[in-house]
Amino acid sequence: MEKMGFKYSWGKFYWDAWLNDINLQSCDLAAQGLWINLIAIMHKSDQIGYLVINGRPMNVADIAKRVGIRKDRAERLLQKLIDNDVCSVTDEGILYCRRIVREQKKRNQHNSGNEFDLDYKKNDNQFENKKKYSGYRKKNQGEQNVINFSSLYKNIKKEIQNIDILTDMETIKENIKSKNENFYYASGSRLPSDWYPDTQCRRFAFDLNLCPDTMAEDFRDFWHAKHGKEAIKMDWSAAWRRWCRIANQWLKTTSVQSDEKKNLSYF
Repeated sequence: MEKMGFKYSWGKFYWDAWLNDINLQSCDLAAQGLWINLIAIMHKSDQIGYLVINGRPMNVADIAKRVGIRKDRAERLLQKLIDNDVCSVTDEGILYCRRIVREQKKRNQHNSGNEFDLDYKKNDNQFENKKKYSGYRKKNQGEQNVINFSSLYKNIKKEIQNIDILTDMETIKENIKSKNENFYYASGSRLPSDWYPDTQCRRFAFDLNLCPDTMAEDFRDFWHAKHGKEAIKMDWSAAWRRWCRIANQWLKTTSVQSDEKKNLSYF
């Protein structure tokens, strides 16, 4: 049998596809080992993806001799691969791998429109072949755009080098800060100096067993002393109600702790 050389020195191998292929995993390890050897031979085949050598299909005897097993065992393992639909067989009786055939078909379609790449691959001396074709090939519009863009980029790069980045960043931060402050002040206001809870606010404090006068005094002192955007509120009545709820919750907690201390002192 004539010794074959690899047409492609490598090929894609999908690990997940191998491990998750139910048909393949249904075969025993011997059949899986035979299949991986057949895949390697198909990459070396005259027709990539097909089990063909010297223009004729490989028979069981050829396969057995190639992988080093008995003919009857090779026949049994091949039949198991075919029965489990791991591989396919043409009408002429040629065994082939569906995935490799699909990839080769895509490769042929990709290379069919690029005569330069085909000639480039056929020539062993790649450097000389590249020089040969670069002499008459004119730059297309895409390459010319890249050249123009590169020239423009160089000019922009020179201008960027003359910019004080730190100074510009500080200016940007100041502008953002001023815009945020203007937004907060435009959206709300500070607590008026003469603010006092109205009838509804007082009623809300009474319902929570709080003294509105005492609460109002603490409320005004706290928010008049506060500074920054946190002292800006959209609705001071809502802020008052939340203040009362927090105070009521604090009183309940304090009362529970006091009762627990009394019980402990009893014992």
